[in-house]
Amino acid sequence: MKLYPRRNASEKPIMGRFLCTLVGGLLALSTAYAAETTTPINLQAAISNTLSTHPELAVFASRAQVIAGEIRQAGIADRATINLTVEDAFGTGEQELIKSMQTTFTYTWVVQDEILDARVAAATSGQAILKIEQQIAALDLAADTAAKYIGVLIAQERLKLQKLSVIQSEEVLANVTAKVTAGIAPVTEQFLAKAELQRRLLAVEDALHEIKARKYALTSLWGLQHQEFTFSGDLLDIPARPDVEMTLARIKDTPQLQKFATEERVLASKIALADTEATPRWQFSAGVRRLESTDDFGLVAGVSIPWGEKASNAGTIMALKAQQDGLLSQYKAAEQALDAKLYVLLLELEHSYHVIETIKTGIIPELENALTEANRAFENGQLNYSVWSDIRNQHISAQLQLLDAYEMLHLQHIEIQRLTGTSLSS
Repeated sequence: MKLYPRRNASEKPIMGRFLCTLVGGLLALSTAYAAETTTPINLQAAISNTLSTHPELAVFASRAQVIAGEIRQAGIADRATINLTVEDAFGTGEQELIKSMQTTFTYTWVVQDEILDARVAAATSGQAILKIEQQIAALDLAADTAAKYIGVLIAQERLKLQKLSVIQSEEVLANVTAKVTAGIAPVTEQFLAKAELQRRLLAVEDALHEIKARKYALTSLWGLQHQEFTFSGDLLDIPARPDVEMTLARIKDTPQLQKFATEERVLASKIALADTEATPRWQFSAGVRRLESTDDFGLVAGVSIPWGEKASNAGTIMALKAQQDGLLSQYKAAEQALDAKLYVLLLELEHSYHVIETIKTGIIPELENALTEANRAFENGQLNYSVWSDIRNQHISAQLQLLDAYEMLHLQHIEIQRLTGTSLSS
């Protein structure tokens, strides 16, 4: 069923078919728009522009540098120490001046390999959190870009429909005016036709404002909000229905839930670090001693072992384990909420398919038949202007309703992809 407002039986469609296939099996919008001052950009390029220029993602580069610095710092060991000790010098008698002086030179270090590894592991775990957060932010921005892109295309189709309705109204006014002049129609119908034409002109103005606003919202994602673009596309080829069971099964792999698992691993690294830091670290020293009284040298060595129970980080470890338990509860709550939201979206998506099918195959064909008969009856003077105008308005309203249904369907697909972590561009 083609979508168009009819003036007569030979009228051509006012809208081309919409071309919209879902990328990644769900949304792959294959459209392009020709920019007045730039090379034409398709949806994939639009998303790429957003991901490469949006300041929200630039923050992650700075955070990555911070984590890199923390990892580097975590791998730096405590410095060894050099000690010089002088004994039995500058006393009296046999200890006068340096006769019996003993000079000891030692090098002292602490065994740190295990704790350094734990520190680096804890610092490195922050990279995993950063990566998942960046993925979530990128999905949100990609979905926002796709939604705004479709919004522009839908608004432009509304404008086409409203412009053709103006042409229709002008032809109707000319028809009615001719009848009034011939004395076969009351002047009231002429006034009504003029008012209808003004309403259609106002609808065109509204559509122009909507396009301008939607374009601004889209190009602002690239920092080009003051640059004018022309978009073209086709949106009637609706995407395939997603499998409900398969879609719901992907919940556990969504970035939102993966973040909880990643945070749990980060806490496990911190617990391992706290446990390692609580382990006593042995300190060794070695050196040489000079005996002035005999003009001899001797080796010296020592070891220091911390004494006491391994409980210095008991409170920290307890707090970290409590955070792990809290994460598990948060994970379960988020999983339930995501499951419910996704299921409702799938139900709404199915309803959108039904609405589109009903309007295309049930409502619009009947209104087209009614309009054909109304045109004939009005020409023959068997139908007054008010009834004829009401049928024409219902026909246009049904097509606008169909546009709204297509927009809703595509937005629902985009949101499903965002929630399941499906790529929005190929």
